[in-house]
Amino acid sequence: MVNEFNYVTCPKCGHDRNPITAKKCEICAKKLGKGGSPLPLIAAGLATLAIFGGGGYFFLKGSQSITASSDPVPAATTANAGESAPVLAESQAIAATVSDVTNYLSQGDRILISDASNPDKQAGVQAFASGDFQTAVTRFQAARQALRNDPETLIYLNNARLGSSPTLTIAAVVPIGTDSPVGGNLNAARELLRGIAQAQDEAVQAGVPFKVLIADDANDPSRAEAIANVLVQDQHVLAVVGHGTSRTSLAAAPIYQQNQLLMIAPTSTSTELAQVPRGAGGNFVFRTIPSDQFTGTTLARHALAEGKNRAIVFFNSQSSYSKSLMEAFSTTLGLEGGQIVQQVDLSEGNAASQLANNADVIVLLPDSETLTQAIAVASANQNRLPILAGDAFYTIESLRQGGSALNNAVLSVPWHPLASANPNFIQASSSLWGGDVNWRTAFAYDAMQTLRSARSSASVTPQVGVEGRTKLNSALTGSGFSANGTTGVISFLPSGDRNSKVLLVRVQPGNRSGTGFDFVPIQ
Repeated sequence: MVNEFNYVTCPKCGHDRNPITAKKCEICAKKLGKGGSPLPLIAAGLATLAIFGGGGYFFLKGSQSITASSDPVPAATTANAGESAPVLAESQAIAATVSDVTNYLSQGDRILISDASNPDKQAGVQAFASGDFQTAVTRFQAARQALRNDPETLIYLNNARLGSSPTLTIAAVVPIGTDSPVGGNLNAARELLRGIAQAQDEAVQAGVPFKVLIADDANDPSRAEAIANVLVQDQHVLAVVGHGTSRTSLAAAPIYQQNQLLMIAPTSTSTELAQVPRGAGGNFVFRTIPSDQFTGTTLARHALAEGKNRAIVFFNSQSSYSKSLMEAFSTTLGLEGGQIVQQVDLSEGNAASQLANNADVIVLLPDSETLTQAIAVASANQNRLPILAGDAFYTIESLRQGGSALNNAVLSVPWHPLASANPNFIQASSSLWGGDVNWRTAFAYDAMQTLRSARSSASVTPQVGVEGRTKLNSALTGSGFSANGTTGVISFLPSGDRNSKVLLVRVQPGNRSGTGFDFVPIQ
């Protein structure tokens, strides 16, 4: 378990996972210092107990997994008498937050993605919750016809097809966050779920009974921890695909490690993920996307190959992802003959005004929260210096906002459909969803393919129960393990990192994205 005293609680929003060295809160950006305080261990303990109090946790009213509920854990009925009033109040506030985590979990009994009205989907959810799986199948099929590209509906449809039969349950934790003050990323959640839904659909058609439990962590580390604490206690959850960002993956990973529940992060790239302390059972945290070390190294070597060895780097010091990418780039550039002439923190002030005159290349390494600031830097550059960028720029939105300011920018990215190792996946996904998919979908699909391959190797069946977790992990960490995915052969380093390459793409005028510019693979 992570030492709680390595973190600082924000006095404004209550976020309790700010690194002790952080200057600002990761959530609300309030300055930290004397105002922040380490979260007492007793508060974390009460929060965990609160999740499981009151008679246990139920996934839904009917049979949604192998059985309707997980084993209840006894809860403390009173706080310790020795707690001070402020500590007790904080503990109760945290407990109240995490006790509602069941509202963010569904195998088909509630709608988590609710931005589009669909009466058939609502009727399907109601039928599913009552245990009428035949009606649920009919209504979810109708909902699919009305909104073809909704992955939540396809997941619920396949869960309903499996009904009350013995199944293997995979939890998919994504940042929906439509009701969260932190704010999730609904588009990213959909993109991840499309890969998970496609892989589940293929598995169910092949006779592999994978049910998917969707969990919404809203890109909120506190909620991610609460969800992880629920998942590790439910013995029917075989493994986790998630979380959707480095921030939430880092918050939840220690819980999975300690409780020996396999987690495969499809899109979390921070190098810190490989450094999460392991329990006695070995490593249970993996990722199908290359880490920032691969991405930063590839960008640095491209800069040097182009004769650009004096870089100004823009990054967000409040983001683990952005920091680890900056460190990987800077280390490689320095060791191989280049230098960083200036580092600019995108979270502080007007970064676009700090372009250095003595640099010969601009390196933009924002996270999603500082992407707009990084695009402002590109616009201020007016195509004077060449631009290198991290994969946070690998979105339609960056092309839409950046336009000609990003023309000829080079990005290091994990995957591109025109360079896919599995063209059949591109064709199948386009047919299933009615259009192109992106890298999040591809890596989420590969996370599910990894679990499917490991399940087959270990002969894990629904009857195995909780022992299936360790059997699955043993297969994944065994000598010679590999799986075939759309992003290539999937294998892992001892750290849990994907043993893979990254690609370089260039922003060029084109019509594929609909913005006037496209990402084009560099041969």
